[in-house]
Amino acid sequence: MAFTREKIKDFYLLTTDVENIFINEYMPAAPGDYVKVYLYGLLYSQREEEMTLSQMARHLNLEENVIEAAWDYWEKSGVVKRIFAGPPSREYDIQFNQLREAMYGFGQNPKVEAVAKEEENILGDEKLKELIEGVESFFGKTLSPKETAEIFSWHREICATSPVIYGAVSYCSEKGKTGIGYMTKVIRQWTEIGLKTEEDVNTHIAAIEQRYMQYKKILQSLGLNRGVTDAEKEIIDKWFNEMKFSLERILEACCKGSFIPNPNIRYVNGILEKWYEEAKADGRDVNSKKTVTQAEMNRYYEFLRKEAEEAAQKRREEVHTRIPRIKEVDRDLLELGKRMSKSLLTGDIDKQKETRRLMSLLEQERAVLLTENNYREDYTDIKYTCDICKDTGMTDDGKRCPCTKEKTGEAELWLNSSSERK
Repeated sequence: MAFTREKIKDFYLLTTDVENIFINEYMPAAPGDYVKVYLYGLLYSQREEEMTLSQMARHLNLEENVIEAAWDYWEKSGVVKRIFAGPPSREYDIQFNQLREAMYGFGQNPKVEAVAKEEENILGDEKLKELIEGVESFFGKTLSPKETAEIFSWHREICATSPVIYGAVSYCSEKGKTGIGYMTKVIRQWTEIGLKTEEDVNTHIAAIEQRYMQYKKILQSLGLNRGVTDAEKEIIDKWFNEMKFSLERILEACCKGSFIPNPNIRYVNGILEKWYEEAKADGRDVNSKKTVTQAEMNRYYEFLRKEAEEAAQKRREEVHTRIPRIKEVDRDLLELGKRMSKSLLTGDIDKQKETRRLMSLLEQERAVLLTENNYREDYTDIKYTCDICKDTGMTDDGKRCPCTKEKTGEAELWLNSSSERK
């Protein structure tokens, strides 16, 4: 029993197959007229029809020298081959090469000649073919000869296993790093640290993801809502890998760094290096905190109060210099304060009322003078670090202030900042 199919008599009603390799690798860089010549010639090659140079030039509305230049271009690219009839005739036929076969070593494509020579024994390896096809399937495109050569190097030069290659390609693609060169670096690094199996790759990727989450938490604790830089990665990795700090301890150091005007990784690094050296000298784990006694805490609170009072005094002197009238108001308020104390002791109600009235007027005048000169009304007030306990560590009802938990770490840094404070 034979099977036949009616043939279409008019070949213009048929379709012309164009290899995807041509469309993806050769067509984008070629001049438009050269592409027209290639496609028109391909149309006639699939029916093995003949056409003269002048006929093609007329059909395509091109000069004959453009047709000649186009075939010369495609021959040099390895896409076609001109077969000359021999002297004295200059007539030639056009043979269209199978581009996929050329790419895998079965043709004579000059574009992949270097790859073919270097890999002539490997190109026939079915496993490598499967690898190329797998990567192409993952990318959804046909690889260029250069990319193919690079992938051969993953297997031959780097000696990476298939799980490492597929895992790296997938990981890099998810991160938006689709360059073959970048993937080569990742594959080389993973192979050098001993990754071989799929389990090795998954474990390593999980560790990478965990570290990136740590990077993110550290930067966010400093108020930095951006990605980590390579220099910052190097510093942070040292905290975890060499100094053996826990994330909790690192975030504690970041909390100290967040109080400076421009918090940064290098400032936190200074804190952690100091903690590391102290722990090493004391023979204790870097993640264990040094105990601060209550007496030391009291000394630290006293230091904070004194610092706040001295800063307020400097601001008052500044205002007195710029606005002499405020200096007079402050002197009058001081005298009225003494008068109020006496009237409270003697119980003179009328004098108390009059003193309060005068003090209120002076305070209003003082506020107006400050604002008129671009100062806040509370500019000269003492500004304690804790509004609840006024840097005493105790609330008004005699209980320990919530700020003591935070101040304990600060006291440790303060005590260690000078040997005189120990």
